Amino acid sequence: MVMSYIALYRKYRPRDFDEIVGQDAIVTTLKNQIKSEKVGHAYLFCGMRGTGKTSTARVFAKALNCEKGPTVNPCNECASCRAINGGSMVDVIEMDAASNRGIDDIRDLREKVNFPPSEGRYKVYIIDEVHMLTTEAFNALLKTLEEPPRHVVFILATTEPNKLPPTILSRCMRFDFRRVSTRELVKRMKEVAADVGVEAEDMALAQLARSSQGSVRDALSLLDRAVAFGGNKLLYGDVLDLLGAVSREVLYEVSGAVLQKDGGRMLGIVDDMATRGKDLFRFVDDLMEHYRNILLVAIGADRQLIDVVDEEYPELQKLAGNYSQEKILSIIDILKDASNDMKWSSQPRIVLESAMVKLTLPELWENSQGYISRIQDLEQQMASLREQVQRVMEAAAHASSGTNGADTDKAANEANTDVAAGEARLQKSDSADAPSAAATRDTDEERLQQLIQSWPEIIEELGGIRKTLQTFIKEGHVRPCRIEKDNVFLFCPQEYKEIILLGKQIIEDVVRKITGMEIYVKGLESQPVDDEKKNF
Repeated sequence: MVMSYIALYRKYRPRDFDEIVGQDAIVTTLKNQIKSEKVGHAYLFCGMRGTGKTSTARVFAKALNCEKGPTVNPCNECASCRAINGGSMVDVIEMDAASNRGIDDIRDLREKVNFPPSEGRYKVYIIDEVHMLTTEAFNALLKTLEEPPRHVVFILATTEPNKLPPTILSRCMRFDFRRVSTRELVKRMKEVAADVGVEAEDMALAQLARSSQGSVRDALSLLDRAVAFGGNKLLYGDVLDLLGAVSREVLYEVSGAVLQKDGGRMLGIVDDMATRGKDLFRFVDDLMEHYRNILLVAIGADRQLIDVVDEEYPELQKLAGNYSQEKILSIIDILKDASNDMKWSSQPRIVLESAMVKLTLPELWENSQGYISRIQDLEQQMASLREQVQRVMEAAAHASSGTNGADTDKAANEANTDVAAGEARLQKSDSADAPSAAATRDTDEERLQQLIQSWPEIIEELGGIRKTLQTFIKEGHVRPCRIEKDNVFLFCPQEYKEIILLGKQIIEDVVRKITGMEIYVKGLESQPVDDEKKNF
């Protein structure tokens, strides 16, 4: 007779508190309650799928009903523990609220809850996916949940606590189960793999852990698939083929191509992935996560926030030293836009190729580094010159009577001349990167006149987008009064300012559409004399 196979996530379900992965704070709290004999009557376990809500509830039920307890270390050998492990103990009742969500199911629960436990010390009701209960069912449960018999403990589990009524939330002790980190998942999968006789590479387990997105159950399910695919030896390459993912080396290769501004290499990477049948959508997500980790390293974030294995962290540190924070943020924005566009495109590969080439354009580096770096260099030079002045002045203050006062004055004057020259260089640099003030004023005046001429057409276009906004602009005679660089200021009555500010994004979009000008509503000014309104 062939024995039925038990999935790894079922076979290795936690049997005591020590086997619960990644929820140390919750486990400690529950243990302390058992030790101090201050067990609550109603608990709410919230969190994403596969983080241990139901498993923790079962372990808690065992701890309360173990023949050696209540104890923080259930024996898993007594009749009560074995019955709970097998799901056959009559005093531990598990309900699936997704299929038992009506008022009749809760009425049946209310009738039975008053009966004392027949085998154990407590009757424990574990209601999974409790947010699926109907409003009537919640109302029927309310009184029982608030004042249950002393021998009853309710444990409600849900992935969507926001759907529970406040009256239910206020009657429960809430625990939020967090996503489990990659390192914790790798450690758990390594233990399971060793127990089932599978030799697994650390990189293979790390890839499975990242793909599980913090869910222990998903991680063990993926490990199950990988073992079935690769046999007794789990290799990194086999896992990549199984998941349709790319290796970490490819992500680092992309990072190198970005630094070298090599668009051709980028297209080669995309072509290689497409030829090998890799998931392009997954690739973009992995690349965004990769640059997110680089950003966290660059800003000096806590190591715990960077969800990579320890062997990979030094590589991220090397990469982060070659990127400015502005550059990384620009890259993430480009990848985010590409991810969104690919979902709606009939040619997602072309969208991806365009984004990858965009990452290598020199303009992106100039916008994020060039001007800022030049200003920072000049500021450093100015600071150095000021230090020189300070040293000269200190030397003059301590000069002996034999020192020629004229020489001291001459040295101070020379230092001040150096500072003045540095300030001149800073002003010259600013003027090299921007047009003169007079030219800027002339340009702004021309753009203002163009905007004033187009204003009636802009108002007309607003009517098709936001009629109320158009009405207030007309009634208040709202119109442009001046432009400074890319910022436009509008005349507006005081009573209309709040409404116009709420619609400024729409105004900016319509101005861009009608005139082609990339300007932003910077501020609103008081309305001028009435005779000026007549022109509009």
